[in-house]
Amino acid sequence: MAIRIDLLPPKSLQQPRKILNHPFSTTTLITNRPNKTHNIPCAKRNLSDTALALDLAVTVEKINTHLEQKEKAMKQSREFLFTELCQYLSLKEEEVNKKWRKMKEEEKWVLVKGFVNNWGVNFHPLSVRSVVEMVDEYLQDEKSSSGMFPGLKRMLGFSQDT
Repeated sequence: MAIRIDLLPPKSLQQPRKILNHPFSTTTLITNRPNKTHNIPCAKRNLSDTALALDLAVTVEKINTHLEQKEKAMKQSREFLFTELCQYLSLKEEEVNKKWRKMKEEEKWVLVKGFVNNWGVNFHPLSVRSVVEMVDEYLQDEKSSSGMFPGLKRMLGFSQDT
C-alpha cells in the first residue's frame, strides 16, 4: 500500500488572482511566475528626459540637504553631550580626552552609567551605550580634524598624544 503526496499545488491555485485590497493596482498576482513588467498607473506618462533629470536633481538636493542637516545636528549633539560630560567630571575637555583614551571599556561604562543616572533624567531615552558611542565619535572627529595639520600642533608647542 503506497501513499501518494502531491508536492505541487493543484492547477486551480496557480491561476492569476486579482488584488482587491489596493484600489490603484492594475497588476495581477501570478503565482509561480515573476512579473516582468511593472505598471505604475499614478506616474506621469509624458515626461521628457530633461524633466526627469530635473525631478531627480531636485529630489537628490532635498535628500542631500536633509542628510547635511542630520549630520550637523548629530555633531552638535555629540559636542553638547561631551561638554556636559566634562562638566559632570569637573574636568577640562583636554583632560577628559586624555582620560577617555586611557580608560578600559568597563571603566568607560561605569563612568557613563553614573553620568546617565545623574544627567539623563532630563533627556530620555538616553542609554549608556549611546553616550559611549557618541563620546567615541566626538573624540574621533576631533582627532581626525586636528590630524589635517600634524605639524601645526608641534609648532605651537602642543603635545603629540592629544
